[in-house]
Amino acid sequence: MINCKQLIHPPLEGVDIHKLIHFFKLGNHLFGERYENAPHWKSFDLINNYKYSPMFKHFPKIKNWAELLVKSGNISQIITLYISVLAPRQQIPWHTDMNRPGFNKAFITALHCDNSFIEFKDDKKYFYKSGYSYALQTGTEHRIINMSDDYRITLCTIPKKEIENDPLAARLA
Repeated sequence: MINCKQLIHPPLEGVDIHKLIHFFKLGNHLFGERYENAPHWKSFDLINNYKYSPMFKHFPKIKNWAELLVKSGNISQIITLYISVLAPRQQIPWHTDMNRPGFNKAFITALHCDNSFIEFKDDKKYFYKSGYSYALQTGTEHRIINMSDDYRITLCTIPKKEIENDPLAARLA
């Protein structure tokens, strides 16, 4: 079973990871917990309900990439775009994110995911390549493990357009 597909979106390159980590450490109080049973996983919305956060301007590579996705027609609009941070040597336990089969319309873009993976029940471990985006079948039980001594940083983009059966999706090798 394939629960993770690499998308053919333009890669996100040149993001200053140190700046993101600095923002997370100084602005930790601005980051919300994602799930009650994963206190070491937090996020911050750069776009929420189609509106840009004032902080978005401080991450021009991410802002330009998000605008390129829309301009190129890869997605119609971005409802939500958030920075997701999982602390070093932590995990997000087994869970599901939706109650239907198929790929979630949201997709993940890996920014700093060395020595971490997502694993699906009855499937395999998937390792993300930095800068690339992935569609996930989040109705399948899965977990995320960060074995690194560094923060695991991803973006989650929730577009208006569904990506299920999207011709831009390519099978993850």
